[in-house]
Amino acid sequence: MATYTVQQVAKKMDLTTYTVRYYHDHGLLPFVKRDKNNNRVFDDADLEWVKLITCLRATGMPLDQIKQYFDLVIEGEDTVPERYQIMLKQQQKTLDEINELQNHLKTINFKVAHYADLLINHQPDSFEPSNIREKSAEK
Repeated sequence: MATYTVQQVAKKMDLTTYTVRYYHDHGLLPFVKRDKNNNRVFDDADLEWVKLITCLRATGMPLDQIKQYFDLVIEGEDTVPERYQIMLKQQQKTLDEINELQNHLKTINFKVAHYADLLINHQPDSFEPSNIREKSAEK
């Protein structure tokens, strides 16, 4: 079985060593072992936990909720319905964020196409007044 140091985990998961240690110190990596020198030793299963933490953090889940979820995992099979509800809620939150970003992207795409058209056709920008600097200076 492969094992990894804090530095190797940090590099592999694109995190800082501080973040990896923080996750461990706050109970989010409960199965990490220590070697004879008291250094943390991670295995592939621990990396999966780190991957899940990273995913949940990237989608906006607070660390206390991640800890609650992990505590439920450790409690066992009886908590599957509760874990399912947590993941359903996070899934919906993430889908809502994706939808919002897609709407923002439409606006940005419109502006990119507008400016590309102006550049290709050597036209002035009709959406913004040509004397905007003069109006700003008057204020």
